Amino acid sequence: MTSYILPKKVIKHPFLTNVYKILIIVYSFYIAFSSQVFALEADAPLGGQSFAQLLLDDTAALERSMRQREDERIAKIRAYYARYNLPLQHEAEHFVESADKYDIDWRLVAAIGFIESTGGKFACKNASYSAFGWGSCQIDFDSYAESIDVISMNLGGHNPNTARFYEDKTVKQILQAYNPDHIRPGYTKMVMRQMDIIDQQEV
Repeated sequence: MTSYILPKKVIKHPFLTNVYKILIIVYSFYIAFSSQVFALEADAPLGGQSFAQLLLDDTAALERSMRQREDERIAKIRAYYARYNLPLQHEAEHFVESADKYDIDWRLVAAIGFIESTGGKFACKNASYSAFGWGSCQIDFDSYAESIDVISMNLGGHNPNTARFYEDKTVKQILQAYNPDHIRPGYTKMVMRQMDIIDQQEV
């Protein structure tokens, strides 16, 4: 006789064996039926709209919202510089991309660029693509995109050589380390004022 094993117990009585077989069959049907019902509910839980479709719709809506927010920030920086037709207006996308990449305020480096060189109009003459005062005009860059990325990386505390000045700091603390008031009085307030102006741009 075949033995049907349960935890700590072996069934050998013919009647119990048959009962156990029936329970196994019923349970199998239950599992199969429950899976089909779940699949049907997943396909059409609300007014015929599938759960998968609802999930896709929500994801698409979130992506649109994030893209709209990013586009708005880019547009604001571009508009901020375009008021005076300044060179850095063409770098608006890079400011936002680098800010997100290094987790800093998206307005910070753009505002620094205005204070340091009037938006690239008076960029350093003895250093290439240096419009932000980084390295006291002694460092060349291959493009404004590169200079924005390098400066954002440092201000975000991601360069081990400068992290002690910028890592885990507020915007005010970052600016005080970037160009201390005892070197350029009022610098922090000037940059933060420009950050507010960027945010106020109508796009």
